[in-house]
Amino acid sequence: MNVALTAGGLLVGLVILAWYGVRWWHANKNKKQSKDWKALGPLGYGVLLGILGAAVTGGILGWVFTRVRSASNATGEKVLGSATGANGHAVASTQLPPLTVGGAILTVLVFVAAIALWKRWDKAEQKMIGAGAVSGATLGTSAGVAGSGALALVPLINSIGDSLVTSI
Repeated sequence: MNVALTAGGLLVGLVILAWYGVRWWHANKNKKQSKDWKALGPLGYGVLLGILGAAVTGGILGWVFTRVRSASNATGEKVLGSATGANGHAVASTQLPPLTVGGAILTVLVFVAAIALWKRWDKAEQKMIGAGAVSGATLGTSAGVAGSGALALVPLINSIGDSLVTSI
């Protein structure tokens, strides 16, 4: 269940990051000493969820994130065509390394934690996490900087998960 990333999907992932990045910058532009980096935490957690979801190739999570990428591609293509008249096409994408059993266990645990904490977060944080997950699912499969980050994240998750499995 692997959906190729299109220029429209790439646009959706970048628009989400730009939207929250600009809003965060505007809220922090007058702070001289330190910025409120914790305000970006929910977005980062969502991006992590999206990248991990993109690495899952089957099951419920694989199905959900395949649909997320398909919807991002379709929405982005429509926006790209309506706004600029450009026709999107498939962009270079990376094949994420497969999750090991330990990596899959850790991925499920990360999603269970998100589900368990969902009602504890306020609506703004929930929106940021959801938007970050969409962005991570699309940009994490790109061949650019985000895809390179995903290529580093998945082996890290596999390593931690495998260590967890062998230590129990």
